[in-house]
Amino acid sequence: MSLSTALVLISGSAYAQDTGEAAFEAYVAGLKNLGLEVENGAVEYDAGSDTLTISDSTLSFGGKIEDLPAKETDVTGNDGETKVEPSKLRDLTYSMSLSAGAITITGLKHDNGKFTAASWSYSDDTEFDVAGAVEGDGRLKMEGRLTGTLATNYSFTMPEIPPEDPEHPVSRWLPFATTSLLMSFAEIKVDSTGATMEAYAEADGQETLVLSGTLQMDGYRMANAVDGLIGEYTIDSVSQTLRTLDVKSGQMLGQTTRQGKTVYTDVNAAAILNLFDPDVAETGEEVTLVGSGSTIDYETTQDIAEGLSVAMAVEKASIADITVIKRDNNFLEMFDKLLNQTVPAPEELITNVFQFYRSFGVGDARISGISVDIPTPTPDGNIGLTIKEMALTGLSSNGIGEMLIVGLDAPELPQGGSVKLDWAAIGDIEFAEYSPMREMISTVTADPTYAENHSLEIARAFMPRSFAYEIEGLDVNVPEVGRTRIGKTELAVSTTVPPIPTSLYTRSDGIEVPVSSVEDAEIKALLDALGLETVVWSDETRLYWDEATLELRLDRLMVKIEGLGMAEASARFANIPKALFEDPEGQAQMAAIAAQFVEASLTYKDSGLTSKGLAHVAEQQGIQENLFREALVAQAAEATAPIRNPAFTQMVSEAASKFLADPKEFRVTLKPANPVPVAQILGSMAAPQTLPDLLNVRIEAN
Repeated sequence: MSLSTALVLISGSAYAQDTGEAAFEAYVAGLKNLGLEVENGAVEYDAGSDTLTISDSTLSFGGKIEDLPAKETDVTGNDGETKVEPSKLRDLTYSMSLSAGAITITGLKHDNGKFTAASWSYSDDTEFDVAGAVEGDGRLKMEGRLTGTLATNYSFTMPEIPPEDPEHPVSRWLPFATTSLLMSFAEIKVDSTGATMEAYAEADGQETLVLSGTLQMDGYRMANAVDGLIGEYTIDSVSQTLRTLDVKSGQMLGQTTRQGKTVYTDVNAAAILNLFDPDVAETGEEVTLVGSGSTIDYETTQDIAEGLSVAMAVEKASIADITVIKRDNNFLEMFDKLLNQTVPAPEELITNVFQFYRSFGVGDARISGISVDIPTPTPDGNIGLTIKEMALTGLSSNGIGEMLIVGLDAPELPQGGSVKLDWAAIGDIEFAEYSPMREMISTVTADPTYAENHSLEIARAFMPRSFAYEIEGLDVNVPEVGRTRIGKTELAVSTTVPPIPTSLYTRSDGIEVPVSSVEDAEIKALLDALGLETVVWSDETRLYWDEATLELRLDRLMVKIEGLGMAEASARFANIPKALFEDPEGQAQMAAIAAQFVEASLTYKDSGLTSKGLAHVAEQQGIQENLFREALVAQAAEATAPIRNPAFTQMVSEAASKFLADPKEFRVTLKPANPVPVAQILGSMAAPQTLPDLLNVRIEAN
């Protein structure tokens, strides 16, 4: 909202029904009752057209807010509420003014504090002036002009100055602010707004310019407003030029910003104030703050050093369904205390910030056609980056539906590198419930050392209950290392007993890593001997604990490397108690006693690793390959000797011999007729010869 609109809305006390000059006099009297200074030249009224013309009009107001805690910026170490040190208090002075050569009002009426007008316009020489200063710290000033300012079918109710209340210097103004926003109009527009601004920092009595700039806004318009609900809010274009002081270099660095058409619909200005109003009930219902919004052709350039600047452009940005939910908070009470030189307790500040952020939701937000140009101090030139689209959906106090990025491309990184990404997303994020978080905030603020020995409890209170990500089509080229690719990789994890995951799913397809990037010398030599220049990897994991049946299932654990082979495992356990997840350290032994082993399997399908690997190692050891195979079979048999089960040893030897002679498939299965208590398995370690039969172990090749 432009400054002129804000000033016009300021109101006075109630009067009887008036029109024409009497209504305008009531308006002026109301402004003066609010403490504004009003200066007008001639006031002329044409009864035939019901038109008021006011010449040389100036509205101005100013004042001082004493003892602001401007230097109190860190309260994390405070023990409860504390008084602000007098050295950190500052006085804030402010002034604003709006002047116009002429104001033209048609159809002005006043009835018991409510004003209506068919039209209200300001001449094209309208100017405004805003200034503020913090004692001993600095000052800011802005000057500007308005052209084409007009409001039609305009009505507003003038609130009264609230009574003095030293204990509530902020909250007492809430009714005033709420009433000021409940305006109605067909249209308010400002064809052109231009402004200049400067800010100075003060130190040791000396002022230093830290910011200067200009602003140009064209085509400002609000339309179809009823009692503060604005149907449409648009700006045709905005351009801004700023210069800010870089403290390290002492130079003024420039920034230019431009954007095209901006449109918002269904804006509920009063909804924000309701968040802070203690008289508004906390119902948990969503209220629309903004129905939709969009902007096009955004461009910005930011200097980062002399001769170097970052440039960014966005073709389009949009947002839909911005909502608010009233949450319990005492922000106004905190601000009342601040102006009474009392700093809130850390717990109070943290919980209020949490509640503020939990109040907002976004249905859908996205930006598209993004390009970024980043300078480098090298001869390689700038880094260019483009992104087709970035989006956020389903943001609320419950979680985040999805955050995604599509079509990232950085084709020319320094020294010949590059990055390309087809698609990536983070989503299905379910936040922890607020009540346990609130309790933990109280605990930690009361005892800052609590987290050192209670990391599990901290994680349980704050960690999200679910999380997922997906990456598709990632291609990273690092000079002198090679190109790494990810065809697709995804993860989904959730829990019913936080913070320990009770469901895990991961899958990767087509991960390509150059052998040249492998750092382990022995592994690299083996891969070279296998004739691989690139390792192509795929994997999958599916793990789930069912709270209803107490069954823990590893449905699949698979790893596949092209040209080498694939390994796959599965397992099932029964009667895994919830207590194990609630207290892994304290309940692990009891869980082991109660748990039962159901079945497991391990399968390896060879695609070249065994034959090529045997040949490579045999050559390294300087022995014949057939002798090396026989030695491996003997080692396998020897490894089973402690079990003291000849039949099992024979089964292992035969399977190993058969597989090494013709490497195709090697399989191990454990499938007892009935579930076996884990405690019984552990107890059988004293008689290991019983384990193969107890677990019905089968080892087969090909």
